[in-house]
Amino acid sequence: MKLLIFALLTSFLIITCDSANIDENEPVTQILMPELTGDGWEVASLNSAGLNETKFKELINRLNTTSNHRIHSILVARHGKLVFEKYYPGAKFNLGQFTGEYGYSINDLHVLCSATKSITSALLGIAMDLGYIQSVDQKVFDFFPEYSSILSESPSKGNMTIKHLLTMTSGLTYDDESLPYTDSRNDMTRFFVSSDPIGFLLSKPLFAEPGTVFDYDNCNTNILGRIISKAVNKRIDQFAAEFLFGKLGIRQCEWQIVRGDVILCSGDLHLRPRDMAKFGQLFLNNGIWEGEDVISSGWCGISTSASLNPNNYNNEFTWAGGYGYQWWQKTFYSGSKSYPSYFAAGWGGQHIFIIPSLNMIIVTTAGNWYDPEIISPFTIVSDYIIPSVK
Repeated sequence: MKLLIFALLTSFLIITCDSANIDENEPVTQILMPELTGDGWEVASLNSAGLNETKFKELINRLNTTSNHRIHSILVARHGKLVFEKYYPGAKFNLGQFTGEYGYSINDLHVLCSATKSITSALLGIAMDLGYIQSVDQKVFDFFPEYSSILSESPSKGNMTIKHLLTMTSGLTYDDESLPYTDSRNDMTRFFVSSDPIGFLLSKPLFAEPGTVFDYDNCNTNILGRIISKAVNKRIDQFAAEFLFGKLGIRQCEWQIVRGDVILCSGDLHLRPRDMAKFGQLFLNNGIWEGEDVISSGWCGISTSASLNPNNYNNEFTWAGGYGYQWWQKTFYSGSKSYPSYFAAGWGGQHIFIIPSLNMIIVTTAGNWYDPEIISPFTIVSDYIIPSVK
């Protein structure tokens, strides 16, 4: 999955919002309980959560004996408590390039890449809950009267809805993969350098009628983010801080500004892995955090359910069994049992897995941006974490 911000654009701003370290030499013979830091997470032991320590020791052993595995963190929460947390040193990455720094510990932000899309979807749900947006069936161009000339030139775009953006079925032609970001013809590069980024995206020609073909493109989420911003009359990072991150006690984050009030919503949000896990727990709790309704349970349910099977359209996403409103679905298997999950996924190994039947959240971060995976996060979940359930 491709990176959503690039080295060519080194002048773009970062928005920050201002918050314990795991022993990197933790012996395999003992699994330490996560640290209680006052950040909103209760902690517990693996055993008290009904998880067998042996499988986690096997996982740590494998990582310790695998050179250059590029896993940066693994966190597990069960029954609402953080029960496993492990960080590994790795090359830090920002704005499409390695920074030259190494680390990753409890307070380090990590780039989410396309896992950001699931957060953008949640913000749309909150905007709907608050009455700013009426329905996912609203037409996209209803929010952009200033671009009526685009609609006049391509009337079929008038059928494009918010739901089409959510499910990657807008039909807009967009390509940020065939050419490197350093090539001025790359659509992500063009998006960032355009004096009118959203106008550029809306002007892209249709390759298919809206609603007919799944094509995973960043343009959809960035138009979606702008719709949210226009509807709530706030920059989306400010809306997120007030109605999502602030509710979860998330104080550290970084968003990327494209231009003016346009924020990159398809990727490159930075969060702590603990805060990624909070976001997952919010959905597992059907939108409730510490007794407060942050997102409606209805949105949590419909947005994370499969709207389509991406494998019916191409073979790029064989690791997933479905796609919802910017969420992926996959069923894991262990022994004779199956465990349906939904998850946020980002290039390089960034994942927030929610497995409702196990009341479990799993977060992975990794650095597989330019190299193939040595140990897949899917393997970590299927071969070690799920089989640990007693």
